[in-house]
Amino acid sequence: MSAVHRLAGWTLVVCALAGCAAPDTRPRAAAAPAVEITLLQINDSYVLEPVDGGRRGGMARLATQVKRLRAAHPNVVVAHAGDMLSPSPMSTVLRGAQMIAVLNAVGLDGATFGNHEFDFGPRVLRERMSESRFTWLSANVLERGGVRPFGGAAREQMLERGGRRIGLFGLTTADTASTSAGGADVDFTDPEAAGRAVAADLRGRGAQLVVGVTHQHMRADRALATAADVDVILGGHEHEPLVAEEGKALITKAGSDARYLVEVDVWLRSDGALVERSWTFHEISARLPEDPEVAAVVRDYETRLGRELATEIGRTTVPLEARRAPLRTGETNLGDFIADAMRARLDADVALINGGGVRTDRIIPAGTLTRREVLGLLPFTNVVVKLAVSGARLREALEQGLSRLEREGGGFLHVSGLRLAYDPRLPAGRRVLGVEVGGAPLDPAKTYTAAVVDWIARGGDGVTALREGRVLVDAVSGPQLSDIVLEAITARGTIAPAVDGRLRDAAR
Repeated sequence: MSAVHRLAGWTLVVCALAGCAAPDTRPRAAAAPAVEITLLQINDSYVLEPVDGGRRGGMARLATQVKRLRAAHPNVVVAHAGDMLSPSPMSTVLRGAQMIAVLNAVGLDGATFGNHEFDFGPRVLRERMSESRFTWLSANVLERGGVRPFGGAAREQMLERGGRRIGLFGLTTADTASTSAGGADVDFTDPEAAGRAVAADLRGRGAQLVVGVTHQHMRADRALATAADVDVILGGHEHEPLVAEEGKALITKAGSDARYLVEVDVWLRSDGALVERSWTFHEISARLPEDPEVAAVVRDYETRLGRELATEIGRTTVPLEARRAPLRTGETNLGDFIADAMRARLDADVALINGGGVRTDRIIPAGTLTRREVLGLLPFTNVVVKLAVSGARLREALEQGLSRLEREGGGFLHVSGLRLAYDPRLPAGRRVLGVEVGGAPLDPAKTYTAAVVDWIARGGDGVTALREGRVLVDAVSGPQLSDIVLEAITARGTIAPAVDGRLRDAAR
């Protein structure tokens, strides 16, 4: 049973039971011998264990499906379209090493960088790459200077299956430069231009099937399909199962957290002509047994971390609002609690934290709080720094944090030590109505101390106003945000945070 929905020019695939298939309408050239090439794709895999209450996902189940398809098809290529190292509670502790170990056991041929591969910085990513038994692909993420692919990745990969030559290349959204921690040592170049060039090179070297393994928005994949000589795009970044056709290219996205495995089958004649293609979304459900080898790797990492992550650190007597939309559009009790803890820890006048830095996307019920819970909320390795900034810059930062309210941008700022009145109905850049710090109106000429996550201090999520602040506690000396919150909960034992109107929306 399956259903296919079209939304804004995309095809959103919702699959049940075994999956769904939609073969190309072009007739098979029965008279000419053709070889079947099978491409298997996953992307945006953050956790090892099943999700959705155990009903879907799980890397050990995924491995079973991959093995079954390898047994059923003679010419298989397995690719990961990025985002595997972060964020998750386990990644916060292990920096993604657990996912590399599991993907090695599953058996990949190639993978591209997702934006979250850089969450822990270039040094950690290089370590993970050195542990990988598969090829990292990137045509547009380069070492500083823009010549060689980052970390020894390959610009392209030529594989042979069934006597046919398959060329793969990798691309990563250029937004990664401003949304992750690549730093000055990494150049993120235009993915479309890079894809166009590398696809032409692969075709010139005799590739009969050119496959882009990409991590970018669907609109960028569509543009790539129009601009480049590419047959299939195995894409990531969106967290929904998607499929689209653009020109001659088929574009697929497998959702997230191994809920689906995409199978693309292509039949090629000896002259390279593509005579048929089909696609199937295999749901990774509880009906699939776990692969013993991969399950053993997962259990090993769960055992290593189980005791530490399951440690009770305190209790909350009220539910904590950790859903994505509320955190990016208004005041929440959790945002207030985190900002208050930051300000107290660094003894600052004010504190600012972006709503996009708090994850989990659910309401945490009243009851026990564990280390796993906190690390799931704060999976990024953000450090809290202390800056001296003018009142004018502080007001500008608050404006910037309000600039993408309509899109639920991650730069929406939760605050401590100040009260902000704003009107989201006004144009971006004019939404701040008034600011008080310590009970007094904000003085544009006065210098205030601010505790902020290093991400915002560097200008992340479009909040650039604080980059010129004088550093009082830098990212080397500052405490990790997750440690601040863990310490605050542990010190209190029981918490009951409540909103107090420090962020006042004039439209409500």
